[in-house]
Amino acid sequence: MNGPEPDALLDLIRSERLDPPARVHAVMDAIRVRHPDRVLGFVYYGSSLRDLDDPEKMLDFYVLVDSYRKTHGFGWRALTNRLIPPAVYYLEHEENGILSTCKYSIISLSEFERRCADGFLSQLWGRFSQPCALLGAADADVERRIGEARADAVRKLAGETSPLFDTPASASEFWSRAFFESYRTELRPESDDGRAREIVARYLDRYEAVSAALFGPARDGLYDVQDVSGEGSSLRWTLRRLIGRPVAALRVVNSAATFDGGLDYVLRKVERHSGVSLEVTDAQRRHPVLWSPILGWKLWRRGAFG
Repeated sequence: MNGPEPDALLDLIRSERLDPPARVHAVMDAIRVRHPDRVLGFVYYGSSLRDLDDPEKMLDFYVLVDSYRKTHGFGWRALTNRLIPPAVYYLEHEENGILSTCKYSIISLSEFERRCADGFLSQLWGRFSQPCALLGAADADVERRIGEARADAVRKLAGETSPLFDTPASASEFWSRAFFESYRTELRPESDDGRAREIVARYLDRYEAVSAALFGPARDGLYDVQDVSGEGSSLRWTLRRLIGRPVAALRVVNSAATFDGGLDYVLRKVERHSGVSLEVTDAQRRHPVLWSPILGWKLWRRGAFG
C-alpha cells in the first residue's frame, strides 16, 4: 500500500525549528500560569524572532487554546474573543535581572486552522506565511495541526497573489508583492513595498525554497507563478483593504482593556501607523471598553483607518 504523497511545503514548514533563549521560555511559562491548562501551543513571530538576543524587543506570540470560555470564563472577554479574534494581552516578566515584555494574542486552535486555510482577511494567512516558530506544542497531534495550518497559510497567500501576475516572477518579486498586499489591509505605517522587500531579502533562501515547493523549479531565476488560477483576486484584495483596517481597529481598541495603560498603548500604536492622535480623559482610560465605540468613531472620522 502506498503512503501519502510527499508534501515539500509541509516538510519545509516542519523543518523550521528554533531553540529560543531562556527568557522566551520564562515568558511562555508565565503565560501558562495566567491561563492554566488551556494553552495548546505558541507560535512565535515578529521582530524579536529576528533579533533573539535583544532583550529590548517585545516578544510576540499567538497562543493557541482549546476553548475561549474555559480560557476567559463566562464574561465579555470570551465573547469578544470569539467574535473578533484574537484577544490581545500584555505581559511583563522579570527574571535574572532581565525584564521581558510580551504581547500575545489568544485564538482557539480550530479558529487558527480555519482562518489560515480560508479566512477572507489576510491577518493570519499573511502573517504566518512569514518566518515563525512553533514552540511548546501540547502533543504530537497539536504540532501536526499547527504545521498544516501554517502550510495552508502559505498556499492561501500564494493563491491570492498569483493572479496578480501575468508573467513569471522571481521569489523576491512574488513574495514582496504578496506581503505588501497583505500589509495594505492592516494598520501599518508602510506606504510602499519597502518593508515587504526587506523581509523577503532577509529570508530569501526560504522564499526560494517555498516558491520551488509551490510552483516547481525556477527557470533562469523565475517561477511560473502566473499559472495559478484565481478569478476575482484583485477585487478581493480591494475589499480586504476596505474592510481590513476598520476590523483591525476594532481589535486594537478591544485590546485596550487587557492591561494597565492599554488605551494609551493602543492610541500610540494607531498614531504611529496612521499619524492620527487622540486625547483621552481619565474616565476613558478607566473604562476603555465602555468608551471604545466613541473613541473608534472619532479615530475613523479623523482618517486613522484608511
